[in-house]
Amino acid sequence: MIVNKKLLITAAFILLFVLLAVGVIAVYLKNTDSITETEAKEFVVTTYGGTINSIGEKKEEEGDVFKIVFENNTGTYKMELIKKTGKISSLSLQSLKSNVANNGLIEENKAINLIKEQISGDLLTIEETMHNKIAYYSFIVKTDTNEQAYLLNRQTGDITEEAVGESSEYIAQEKAEEIALKEIPGKVSEIELEEDDDFGLVYELEIDTDQNKEVKMYINAYSGVIESINWEED
Repeated sequence: MIVNKKLLITAAFILLFVLLAVGVIAVYLKNTDSITETEAKEFVVTTYGGTINSIGEKKEEEGDVFKIVFENNTGTYKMELIKKTGKISSLSLQSLKSNVANNGLIEENKAINLIKEQISGDLLTIEETMHNKIAYYSFIVKTDTNEQAYLLNRQTGDITEEAVGESSEYIAQEKAEEIALKEIPGKVSEIELEEDDDFGLVYELEIDTDQNKEVKMYINAYSGVIESINWEED
């Protein structure tokens, strides 16, 4: 399923945004061992302006992180902020206000045409992402033999199989089912590879449990981490 996100952003704004985040974090948390939820909110609003849409806390490999969604006059963003150090572990654009120009970055329709010209197979997903201050489209192509993740540079149009900063390989469907049933015994009635707004590329599973209940589970397609478990309401 192709995720249609018509998002635009200027290269200058991206550079300023990242540099500002790194600089202000270093000053703001200079003498702090860890931050509270209130301090995390204050940092985001003070640094970027706008309002907090949601904030939650989750355990990751690097420790507890705040998962924050905020909106300002340029768009809506998702941030992960490490609670112990105050370091931004990830920052991604979710949607862009229509008044922000793209400054020559490749748009989704053109990106899809470039993909079809260079790679054989079915395009499953495509979404905007940022790595090392560079704007990319992250996408997955399915062939008769496998499914492969790629990055398309939105400035140059270059396509590479090797994801920048993370593995381009994701776990097999069978492995996702194994992880799910180890957590909750039962039978997998449905499983799909989806692009989730909160968790990124995930396996979405529906499980009929041994207690005759239905469960929906989201598993990170790259790491195999269970992102969310939702039980049916009685």
